[in-house]
Amino acid sequence: MKTILVPCDFSTAAIQAVEFAQEIAQASRGQVKVLHIIETRYLYGNGMAGQPYLFADTSLAVDELIKDAQKEFEKIKLALGEGRVPINFLAETGSLIETVLDVAVRENADLIVMSSTGAHGLREFFIGSNSERFVRRAPIPVFVTHQMQHVKDIRDIIVPTSLDLTENEFLTQVKTLQARFDAILHVLYVNDYPMSLMHDEEATASLRNYAKFYKLQRYTLNVRRGPNLEKAILDFASKMPGSIIAMSTHGLKGCEHLLKGSVAEDVVNHTTGTVFTYVNPQK
Repeated sequence: MKTILVPCDFSTAAIQAVEFAQEIAQASRGQVKVLHIIETRYLYGNGMAGQPYLFADTSLAVDELIKDAQKEFEKIKLALGEGRVPINFLAETGSLIETVLDVAVRENADLIVMSSTGAHGLREFFIGSNSERFVRRAPIPVFVTHQMQHVKDIRDIIVPTSLDLTENEFLTQVKTLQARFDAILHVLYVNDYPMSLMHDEEATASLRNYAKFYKLQRYTLNVRRGPNLEKAILDFASKMPGSIIAMSTHGLKGCEHLLKGSVAEDVVNHTTGTVFTYVNPQK
C-alpha cells in the first residue's frame, strides 16, 4: 500500500478519509494522493433559471475551481501536519467514478480510501451510493469509511465468508492487513439453516477447513444464525467496536447485479463503520 488515492470533495467525511489514509500510509511508508474532481456537467447550462453554472469560457471556470480546491487542500495539509507522509494534490475534470478509476490506474495506486454516507430506499435500488459503485468496479482494494477511524484502534478484522476456496487473492490482502494492523481475524459464517441444510456443527467444521486451507493465523471461528446475511454481519460487527469488515465482491454489473446483488455492497451502504473490499476475479 505504497500509493493511496483519496477522492475528496473537502466535506468533513472526506477529510476524515484523508486522515485515515495518512495513517495507513505512515504505517506502510507510503504516500497519499488527494484527488479532487470537477465534474464538467456542472460547468454548462442553458441559461434557464436553476442553471447557475453557465460560463462562456469553461477553461477559466475550471482554473478558478482548481485554485479554490488547492486552497482547501492546503488547509487540510496544515491541519494534518507536515512531514508525516507525502501528501500530494491532484485535480481532474470529468465524471466522478470514471475519473477516479482512470487516475487510480494512471498513478499506480495500491489502495483507494473514500468516505460514504450510504444510499437507501429507491435511490439505493436504482442508483446506489458512489462508494457501492467503486466497490463493484475498482481494480484495486477499497477502504470505505463512514466515520473517523484510527489505525491504532484497529485490533479486529471481521471476515464474513461463504466458505469459498477460490479467494486466494482476497485472503492474501486480508493477511497483509492483519499484519499491518497487528489484528485478530474473526472469520464469520452466517448459517441460514434450514435453508442451507447445514447444521452449525457442520458449518464449524467447514470453517476449520477454511482456515487451514488459507493458512490463517491468530483467528477466531464464528457461526451465526439468520436468513439475512447483511443484518447478521452488521450485528456481529456492532458488538466489536473499532473493528473493520473485510469482504470480497464479484463486481457484478448491469442486470446481473440487479438480480444477484452483492452482500458486500449492501454492507458498505448500511454500516456505520469501515469496510475493506476487494473484487475477487471471476471464476
